[in-house]
Amino acid sequence: MLPFQVHSQQFWYDGRPLLIQAGEFHYFRAPAEVWRDRLALLQRAGFNAVASYIPWLWHEPQPGQPDLTGRTHPLRNLAGFLDLAAEMGLFIIARPGPYIMAETINEGIPPWFFENYPQAAVVNQRGEVQNLASYLHPDFSAAVRRWYRAVFEVLTPRQVTRGGKILFIQLDNEMGMPHWVRNLFDLNPDTLARFARFLEQTCPAAELRRRYPAADLSSFLKDALSDPHHPYGPQAAADYRRFYRTYLREYAAFLVQEARHNGLELPPVVNIHGFANGGKTFPIGLSQLVEVMESEGFVSATDVYPLFIGEGNFHQLLLVNEMTRALQNPRQPLFSIEFQAGGNPDFGNGQSSFYDLHTRLCLSGGMRAVNHYLFFDGENDPLLSPVRRHDWGHPVRKDGSLRRHYARYPRLSQVLAAYGEDLLFARPRYAAHVAFLLDYFMSEVSHPLERAWLDEITHQREVILFDQIGRGLALTHRPFDALEISRAELDVSSTPHCWMMMERQCPAAVQHKLVEYVRAGGRLILIGRMPVEDFERRPAALLQQALGIRAVNTRPPFERHEIRIFDQPHVPVDFLETYAGAEFDEVFASSAEGETVGFVKSLGRGRVMMLGAALPISALEDLNVLDQMALKMDIPRLFELSDWADVRLSEGENGSFLFVNNYQDDPLETNLRLEGSDLFGGHPVRVEARRGLILPLDWRLGEGLTLHYLTAEVTEVRRGAEEIVLQTEPARFTAEFSLPPDWQVEGGQVLEQRGGHRRVRLSGEGELRLRRV
Repeated sequence: MLPFQVHSQQFWYDGRPLLIQAGEFHYFRAPAEVWRDRLALLQRAGFNAVASYIPWLWHEPQPGQPDLTGRTHPLRNLAGFLDLAAEMGLFIIARPGPYIMAETINEGIPPWFFENYPQAAVVNQRGEVQNLASYLHPDFSAAVRRWYRAVFEVLTPRQVTRGGKILFIQLDNEMGMPHWVRNLFDLNPDTLARFARFLEQTCPAAELRRRYPAADLSSFLKDALSDPHHPYGPQAAADYRRFYRTYLREYAAFLVQEARHNGLELPPVVNIHGFANGGKTFPIGLSQLVEVMESEGFVSATDVYPLFIGEGNFHQLLLVNEMTRALQNPRQPLFSIEFQAGGNPDFGNGQSSFYDLHTRLCLSGGMRAVNHYLFFDGENDPLLSPVRRHDWGHPVRKDGSLRRHYARYPRLSQVLAAYGEDLLFARPRYAAHVAFLLDYFMSEVSHPLERAWLDEITHQREVILFDQIGRGLALTHRPFDALEISRAELDVSSTPHCWMMMERQCPAAVQHKLVEYVRAGGRLILIGRMPVEDFERRPAALLQQALGIRAVNTRPPFERHEIRIFDQPHVPVDFLETYAGAEFDEVFASSAEGETVGFVKSLGRGRVMMLGAALPISALEDLNVLDQMALKMDIPRLFELSDWADVRLSEGENGSFLFVNNYQDDPLETNLRLEGSDLFGGHPVRVEARRGLILPLDWRLGEGLTLHYLTAEVTEVRRGAEEIVLQTEPARFTAEFSLPPDWQVEGGQVLEQRGGHRRVRLSGEGELRLRRV
């Protein structure tokens, strides 16, 4: 059996599930004499792994002269650094590029490459050569091949498959991210030739001639993408985006092939970029890299930088995770390889509580590997960057002193260690299902003539998917998962209802799937605009026809209107659409003119609810609208609370765990109900300001010994043959146990007794002690 495996939505090491907590440490930015101290700080934080980029431009400043053992500089001793980490018992996540970004010159590519091979660089729409390589240009491929040969001489023998400590090797970094950020079409002749071949292979000849009336297809495509007024520009841009997903897949396949040739025996990792605007742009990165994510054997990992967490944005983080889960390797758990640890400078406005609350939120959703990025400040050699100081408010300063938020890490690590494998095996409980169409996020690069389309689709996905559906479900305690509608099965038994943002473009196959789902008994809630065509601009109105709607009146986008929804008048919306000609079961929203905006209609054995308006949830009145929509479609809240907190449940065979996060600046005390039944025996739970709790429910501590609930979280479990001691925080708690005849708990009140088995309640402070009698 391999020592490291990926299956059953877990990472496994030596046959046991493994929670990976890593911190990123750039050995090339810190003196070698402090490496041991910095790695020890990771261990003090409770982490079991270290991650690092391995910068090509640093290790090979001159072509053909790589140094990975410190021959020319002590900070090039990659082998020594990896051996030190292994000696200290840390697992390793290696990130050898070729691209690393990380605020380095050329994103980590040696300057000599562009000096020697200018023909391999990306050329932009203005004909300007960029300091970016065309990924599949033969000269770049040859240079990468040589770099991998050198770096894998160090990495290969240190993999866990060969007795070492390297668990993961990430290939490249944020593929396609610079192109998205700079709105770059790669017009290098090599890439254009590949683009033309892609169209020739995927588009029927007659259709291709109609689409692009040109004798020289490559030149025509270049002109169309370069000229901001070219009438074929939007079509060429749409085709380019589809082509570039296959291009990135081919690039990733090349990297895997070279890594395997040089000894890679672990699953390759691809990291997904795109986190901006609080995460609302993240699915753009998923869209760019989806064909890499779906490639055999890849492990997907996210890059997330929320900056803060609160009631206004936690739903965005949930959507990022669930949309990633819907597309990643189904055998793996969620994994974030760049999980924000910085952003808290000495005199900034960062929240030290953010790091703890964000981690708890992601653990509640099933994340089982986290690389806290970046954990240490450092200093750049001029070869790496012209900026000496590398300080982004990380937990550990350059001199080794600690910022305030460092202390949050060891405390949470204690809690996770106390719950152990029982927490790892627990799975999130969902109460709602969100469908999304990934192609709505295929917008990373665009032609100027696509501006109107880009503005509209950006509005709809950010306002409706994130701030209407996602926020509404999260705030009303309806934890949700997600499915990509063009890829996933839509089965009524596993997905009895489904929420979805809908736009005017939607493939006929997707519309057909939705119609058949409803006819089979599904409950479908659509918000947005009725589809009338597919992405090729061909008519496609299957959904409208199935609903019997004869007329759709779409108002101009970004035009503000007031409508009535349920019993609320004057509700401000935009992207308004009205419907006529069908016999609706119910109209729940109407325009000022009395036209139908929201309706429910039966179809086969199921029902469709449609709201033709964008309504971001920014007030309790808006939240009430979504709550009423959910209740009308028989989707109840999973939890009820006397005072609001973010609550989610993970369930496992040996116990369940309730995650409670208080994002407010004041403490709260709340009573909780799950599906109508009191939790914690009706006792309230107190959560301090900007803190979270992980509370056990029906947790099996031993044979016949069950902790039914505890109103504080466990920070330590000490087990002996005759005694079990639980340390708690906050100190004051109420708990209930089921005890077998040979166990007792100090200070307990017997609530029920049957044949020596007792149910006992007790209250205490700080420590809970069980003894064998």
